[in-house]
Amino acid sequence: MFRAASLALCALFGFTATAQSAVIVSVEAAGVTAPTLSGYDFSVANLDGAPNGLATMSFAGSPITGTTSSGFINIANANVYGGVGGTGQYGSVNGNPATIQLSQNVNYFGLWGSALDGNNTVALYNDSTLLGTYALQSVLQSSSGFGSSYYGNPFGGGNGGELYAFFNFQSDSAFNRVQLIQNGGGGFEFDNLTVGTAVVSTAPEPATWAMMLLGFGAIGWTLRHRRPASAARRGAAHSPGLEGPSPSGEPLSTVRQAQPCQISS
Repeated sequence: MFRAASLALCALFGFTATAQSAVIVSVEAAGVTAPTLSGYDFSVANLDGAPNGLATMSFAGSPITGTTSSGFINIANANVYGGVGGTGQYGSVNGNPATIQLSQNVNYFGLWGSALDGNNTVALYNDSTLLGTYALQSVLQSSSGFGSSYYGNPFGGGNGGELYAFFNFQSDSAFNRVQLIQNGGGGFEFDNLTVGTAVVSTAPEPATWAMMLLGFGAIGWTLRHRRPASAARRGAAHSPGLEGPSPSGEPLSTVRQAQPCQISS
């Protein structure tokens, strides 16, 4: 039932996901151009200095690379339509979708989408298996924090009728291919392409700590209530005057009574 409800919500908010995977899509606060999530090692391709066509891309600080296996990525200098910080360069897709093949599996992808058109879409694949497609404008407008602050270029202003935001895609299964789809409009502009892999924590989760503490508490309670009973049994075995079996089978009180002397004449 939960999976069916999730898929229904995906359709309602402008994206689709397969039943075999779960992808959480979130939007950063207006003006934020990088992920603020925790639990991932992030690497960014900011497109500064990239050649037009962008056949390959590097993600800073990571061995992961991306290859544009189909389509064409235009590279332009920052202007009112794109470019994080109002400087450097940004990418755009016009016409055919651009497919980026990653050199290894990841479970996070993010990008700053600028001057968004109605159907600018991101699709995630693991090889040829589709994890989901996500129409960015619909995702943003259905997010809980959506408001007027997302309209217009946050770096210098201008183009107040279009949306600018950073999008996070977190998947519970690995993927290695990203497709950027224009779907009409004047183009699909983007920057700060980001990939990430989940960090495996060696510290116990809070729930694990709670179970450990409960376990230690139960052991302590058992030992505390067992000790007085054991001590009482030991005391009864060695106290004079108390009834108990002797090695000869007689009560201890009988064994310890004075026996009369027998004098034979």
